[in-house]
Amino acid sequence: MNRPIAVAFGGRLGTGKSSISTALAEDMGWKRVSFGDFVRSIARIRGMEPSRQVLQDIGGELESEDPIAFCRNVLKAGGWNPGEAVVVDGIRHARVLNILRELVAPVPLFFVFLDAEYQSREQRLYQRDSIDAESLAVAESHSTEHDVISVLPDLADLRLSNDDGSEAELVQHIENQLRVRP
Repeated sequence: MNRPIAVAFGGRLGTGKSSISTALAEDMGWKRVSFGDFVRSIARIRGMEPSRQVLQDIGGELESEDPIAFCRNVLKAGGWNPGEAVVVDGIRHARVLNILRELVAPVPLFFVFLDAEYQSREQRLYQRDSIDAESLAVAESHSTEHDVISVLPDLADLRLSNDDGSEAELVQHIENQLRVRP
């Protein structure tokens, strides 16, 4: 790949966005920025326990108050500089996706939406955060999940299911898609 590109990841809770985005960034030697990491840092600064509810509330607050500043701060926190390739983890809002496209321009942004079967997501979340089915249902009813469920899948340049291969296979598939882009 001769020119820089930004690859952004979105998807429902527990689809493996962080794992796949981290693996892609490492494989490509690119910087990785994360909305989730940034929101967790804000929770720590505020002295709040980074529970799913707290993170969703803070993320929703930052997105609604000043989405441009939110996006700029996430890019800055990850050390991204204009014109560089970057992997962006944790897109939860269509408005944020559109703002990111503008902020990284003229670098093109390629949006990957990750899916996974409900049972896979539930198992991942239980192993990682001890989130059970009832807690997952509550988390997915939060306003920050609306676009993830109903809008973002249709905006994706590439939709993948994390149930369709290993992490390495999914990363390779994404890299292949990036190579064939004009």
